[in-house]
Amino acid sequence: MRAESHGYPLDPPLEDVRIPVRAPHIAATSYSRLALMHRFPEAEVGEDLHLRFSEPGKPKKSTLAPDVLLALEVPRRETRADFDADALGAPDFVLEVLSRSTWRHDIGRKLDCYQRIGVRECLLFDVTGEDLASTGADLWGFAMTPESRRPLEEGLLPNGERGVYSNVLGLWAYVAKRVPPAAPNETWALAMRWHDPTTNADLPHHEDTLARLAAESARAEAESARADAAQRRVAELEAQLRSRRGRV
Repeated sequence: MRAESHGYPLDPPLEDVRIPVRAPHIAATSYSRLALMHRFPEAEVGEDLHLRFSEPGKPKKSTLAPDVLLALEVPRRETRADFDADALGAPDFVLEVLSRSTWRHDIGRKLDCYQRIGVRECLLFDVTGEDLASTGADLWGFAMTPESRRPLEEGLLPNGERGVYSNVLGLWAYVAKRVPPAAPNETWALAMRWHDPTTNADLPHHEDTLARLAAESARAEAESARADAAQRRVAELEAQLRSRRGRV
């Protein structure tokens, strides 16, 4: 449960690790959740959904809160309060968005737990652009089995950006925008996008969808206005014709 407005404990009763709720972090998780829900309409996609699982030697289940998780074979339930990996199986894919306060936890214990319980892929996104983990990349990840871990494939997308490929999702992830700080107490903010190689198009961001809907609405209104104007013109011409006939 969220204890304060600026963050929440990830893994009670572990150390009280807190994520500051910041716009770039929220933007990254919200975009991925909505985009993946659209791309996989039947699958369970959760944002900050508690992932519960058993660990050897512990009487109670452990809890992690992935930023985004996706389970391809688990039917979506809008009322799901948590994800029990013991009952449902491990998620197929997890996204972790790194912040200054949590990146060690994300690439340490959380990644180890994901691997141990059978998560197939984990994508890591350093939204700060500060190379927190000293990888030299803003976006990277791993394909995993309980016994092994290997880096996700990297490559250049048609738009020239470096991407990371998810075999589980059949999608490329890449950093689409880097926004410089506007004030001394701010940091760089990075925006991530998912690219579908089968359509050669990005999965839409909600802002892109709103802009498209607004453009379609404007076009519909313009067409309606033109139709109304044409009907008025026809009525005027018919009235003029009747008037001339009346004078003959």
